[in-house]
Amino acid sequence: TTNALKTKDITMSTTSSMPQEVLDAIQKLDDTDQDTVTAYIDKLKGIIDEKDAELLAFKDADDAKAMDTDELAAEEEDFPPLYKNGEDYEAASEHKMKATDLKNEGKWEEALEEYNLAVQAAPPSALLYANRATVLLKLEKYKAAERDCDEAIKENPDSAKALRVRGKVLKAMGEWEKSLHDLSASQTIDFDEDTVADLKEVQEKVKEIEHAKVQEKLEKEEKMRKRAEEIKKAQEEAKKGEASSSSARSSDEGMPGGGFGGGMPEGMPGGMPGGMGGIMEMLQSDPELAAALQNPKVLSVFSEMMSGGAPDPAKMQAAMADPEVGPILQKLMTKIGGAMGGGGMPGGGMPGGGVGDDIPDIGGGDDGDFDDLPDLE
Repeated sequence: TTNALKTKDITMSTTSSMPQEVLDAIQKLDDTDQDTVTAYIDKLKGIIDEKDAELLAFKDADDAKAMDTDELAAEEEDFPPLYKNGEDYEAASEHKMKATDLKNEGKWEEALEEYNLAVQAAPPSALLYANRATVLLKLEKYKAAERDCDEAIKENPDSAKALRVRGKVLKAMGEWEKSLHDLSASQTIDFDEDTVADLKEVQEKVKEIEHAKVQEKLEKEEKMRKRAEEIKKAQEEAKKGEASSSSARSSDEGMPGGGFGGGMPEGMPGGMPGGMGGIMEMLQSDPELAAALQNPKVLSVFSEMMSGGAPDPAKMQAAMADPEVGPILQKLMTKIGGAMGGGGMPGGGMPGGGVGDDIPDIGGGDDGDFDDLPDLE
């Protein structure tokens, strides 16, 4: 009934969505095992909830990326043309000069048109692509600007201007690690005072990102450590509970109805086998004796005393002198003696419930003189 009620509470709190067969299986467990299983289920539910939250976050991030991709696709339709053919170097030079003047005046749209014409007129140099990328950056056409920088670096991998502009483009897009790489490379090739502030800002951002990554890693490791400790603790508690249950079962099985390992040891009155239910019931009816028969020390002394198959008078006398065992032994023998008609222990060990009356007194009184003993030397 207790397990059934407890399982009902568990069902309502932590396992409401479980299949009935699982609930039935839990109900068959004892209290300790139920606690262990339900605690583990709670942990699993917590892990599942965390994973669901992570999946939701990933889904939101994917949706955001999809939106960004759509926006970039729309921007790509506006990409300026790349070189296809043509070798009119004179026209290309004229358009480059006009584009430069317009750029210096801050007329970005007009400058872009002239750069487009210059690129199409003749094979463009890395510098021409980098200059057009600068205008595209000002117009906030970041992907187009990045593509022009890529084309420039294909022409000249050491183009400091292309690396610098691409670094600024990546910074504007929040690609901090990539931006740091390009800006650092450009400053190594050709130092530019105006780029120092951009590089410093990017370095700070990258430090923040790295710090956040370290913190996230540490937090994950701490969570894993705590989970491992909790699981280990639950397992240890389960083992303790199992050991305690086994110990209790062993005690119950060791003294069915009270006795020594399934019955009184042989050598007690008439052997007193464990089948003498009347005497055993009588002993168990006395609370003090019933408790004493569960005491490991009492059981050990009794077993030692009866180890020869019959009560050992010397061991019995020693047991009677033990303040913990003696009173129990005296009461036990009195009970047994009464049940057996006052016959006491066999061999005259305790006639009438006494202890050691047949053992000669060699240690005291006027009769304790040893002068009459023969000299053995």
